Amino acid sequence: MARTKKEKKTDSKPRRGLRLVLNTAMVLFIVFCTVSIVTMQNSIVEKKKKLTSLQEEIDTLQAQNDELEALIESDDIGRYMEKLALESNGYAYPDERRYYDTSRSVH
Repeated sequence: MARTKKEKKTDSKPRRGLRLVLNTAMVLFIVFCTVSIVTMQNSIVEKKKKLTSLQEEIDTLQAQNDELEALIESDDIGRYMEKLALESNGYAYPDERRYYDTSRSVH
């Protein structure tokens, strides 16, 4: 049952083809994993930046909330209304003068 050279060559071709397919699949899998890791790292960085900005916004809103709570607890609704009129609605005191820089306005 000795094999001739022709039989050995035909047996090695399917193995060589199978080995080529497996190596190609392994390389593609490694490339896929690498791309996935890089994509996840970029996503993590973006999420951390968003978390930081949201935390800053939370801190700002918490400070505003504390200020409003202090105004409510002091039972000084007049001071609250005055603050609201000055800051939100742009009102001014009768003897107050406001100057606006119009040189930087865009036409």
